[in-house]
Amino acid sequence: MENQFIIETNEVTRSYRVGSREVPALRGVTMAVGPGKVVALRGRSGSGKTTLLNCIGGLDRPSGGEIRVQGQDITRLSERGRVALRRWRIGFVFQSHALLATHSARENVDLLLRLAGFKRANRLARTEEVLTLMGLNKWMDYRPFELSGGQQQRVAIARALAPRPALILADEPTGELDTATGQQILRLFRQIADTDGTTVLIATHDLSVDAYADEVLHLQDGRVAAVDVKRRGE
Repeated sequence: MENQFIIETNEVTRSYRVGSREVPALRGVTMAVGPGKVVALRGRSGSGKTTLLNCIGGLDRPSGGEIRVQGQDITRLSERGRVALRRWRIGFVFQSHALLATHSARENVDLLLRLAGFKRANRLARTEEVLTLMGLNKWMDYRPFELSGGQQQRVAIARALAPRPALILADEPTGELDTATGQQILRLFRQIADTDGTTVLIATHDLSVDAYADEVLHLQDGRVAAVDVKRRGE
């Protein structure tokens, strides 16, 4: 039977050592997110949003608890296993875009597919497909400095989407964008979830995300303090 959740966390903790002190960032986070959902993680700076995204994405290891992605306990994976997880199952979108400055939009997407093991013909077709989906068919051969901030973020989303991941993790994806461009990005996330069934988890301070989200999880002091379930379409 196919697992009904893309993400499951159970009492996840993460602490960092600062000098002689243990500083907790996550204090027992339990949550579950189904396929095709857009979920916002809300909280003040220091509430644990980015730490939670990094643990779910395999960029960081929790100090305790369990994290499952598509039913697989990723806390038990080796470093090689976590790299494979990030290449095939999880896409990342960062506030800073994290694009290679010397590469065109096409080359930025193609490189990720090459690392994921796609054959050349498949890479070319998929690269053009996702960049066209993002409305960038006229800008495929432009480098990041030749694109606006919103266009750069759309390239980052295309790159994350290219390997057809089950999950996209976005850390403050609208933080450096104007209101209109931020709304475009959020509509794209909603479209991806509705059309492809991709789950999107967004760490954000942006209140406008709520209009596109199925759920809003409020983090406070490393814990889920409240969950708002949105009734979209009402």
